[in-house]
Amino acid sequence: MGCYNKRPEETSDDFFVRIGNAVLARELTWDGASKVLNDELGKNFGECAYRKRFKAFRAGMQYQESLSNRDVGTCILSISDLHIPFQKPIETFSEYAGKIDILQINGDLVDCSSISRFLKVYRKSPMEEILIARQYMIDLIEMLQPKKVVINYGNHDLRFQNYLAKNLDTDLLELMPKTSLELIFVDGFNHYNKELHTKVHYDPLIDVFKDSGIEIVYNDTWFSFVGETIFVHPLAYSSGMLKTAEKAYRYFKDNDYFFDNIVMAHTHKTGHYDIGNSVIYEQGCCCETSKMDYADGKLTPSQREGFILVYQDKFGRLNEDKTRIVRLN
Repeated sequence: MGCYNKRPEETSDDFFVRIGNAVLARELTWDGASKVLNDELGKNFGECAYRKRFKAFRAGMQYQESLSNRDVGTCILSISDLHIPFQKPIETFSEYAGKIDILQINGDLVDCSSISRFLKVYRKSPMEEILIARQYMIDLIEMLQPKKVVINYGNHDLRFQNYLAKNLDTDLLELMPKTSLELIFVDGFNHYNKELHTKVHYDPLIDVFKDSGIEIVYNDTWFSFVGETIFVHPLAYSSGMLKTAEKAYRYFKDNDYFFDNIVMAHTHKTGHYDIGNSVIYEQGCCCETSKMDYADGKLTPSQREGFILVYQDKFGRLNEDKTRIVRLN
């Protein structure tokens, strides 16, 4: 039993915890542990007293560890609905430079306004939007310096594929990407300037940031998982209060996804509420809504500009106390 003697550098509490851990590891019984502790500490307690004390002591240590873990984890800046060319300036996010771990783009990076069914009061060609979006993302990433960038598409990004499907032969569609985000982040692209008879190649951002240590992840779908948070940009929309969020919640529950909260883009609303055991956040939009008010005169709720900072502990669980929506209007 000599290995269980109290060491000169140990406090009584440290010694008590070491012996209690030896019981948890089945190296000692509580009866044997009580004899060791009584001999070394000059006490006369029974094994039941020591067992109860260790249970309470251990609960306190676990609570203290949970407090520490709240500040050890991941900070995620999620922005959505930039709707380039209506985007907010990157200076909107300057105070988070060097302070976030993950930059998450939750869909509708581009608007595809010129190929939409809406009135073309403000027009940029698809190529102009792609060039603006690519440079915007380069500037934003260089300013923020996250460890990782995670992107999923939104319904406006899919206008690219929908337009091509209506106007090209099916065989030609095999040559085309689903969204312009694939060109910006994964594939790269050429700009053929017919007027100047020039061709300029633009590298994808996974190559642009290849040597910087910043990981670029493009999810070719409408949602992204980070820890136990799902960032979603659904294609469906319901004007009723909370209806879009409820649909998303039911979809992921019915398909057996494991999550503890959802961050919702697409609705251009801000707020949060509980559904079941989950927290739903509506993160708002990061565009100049005064320039792209598609619903003007339709008596629908006003758009809300904003974004969200999601904090997770080291296990990927939501830290609800620190997570916050930043409203811009």
